[in-house]
Amino acid sequence: MKAFLRPLTALAVLMVAVLLASACGGDDDSHGMGSGGMMNSSAPAGSIRVDLTNWAVGPAQSEVKAGSVTFWAVHDMGHAHATGEGGATHDLQVMKKGADGGLELIGQVQGLTMGQAKALSLNLTPGDYELSCNVVEQIAGKMVSHYQKGMVTTFKVTS
Repeated sequence: MKAFLRPLTALAVLMVAVLLASACGGDDDSHGMGSGGMMNSSAPAGSIRVDLTNWAVGPAQSEVKAGSVTFWAVHDMGHAHATGEGGATHDLQVMKKGADGGLELIGQVQGLTMGQAKALSLNLTPGDYELSCNVVEQIAGKMVSHYQKGMVTTFKVTS
């Protein structure tokens, strides 16, 4: 019986080691990708953090001066996803409101899974904006819009 258990024990130890190695990930800075395609492990200096959680878009500030603005879109690990709830992936869209009430896409980051973050640098002009997640996914056989679930907030750019 002991001879039979040794290979199983060795296999179990190997599997645990592989799982731990893949979960830890080392120092490969894979937590986010910058707007230039470079990987970043922390927020760019002076950026505005935008937390993306089920079902909210939470910028660290709701107003900024016109000019070059960098958003740090974070699909935060600080919240749990209930089984079947969805929201495994979030996006951040920055939309400018026009005089006619329509929205114009200014920039976006897509495909953020839990624990990921990406920088989005834009040149913003004064006006009213919307920060949102426009992911639509199928959950329990129904199409669910993150935007309709509340993943939208207003944002102001002043002169």
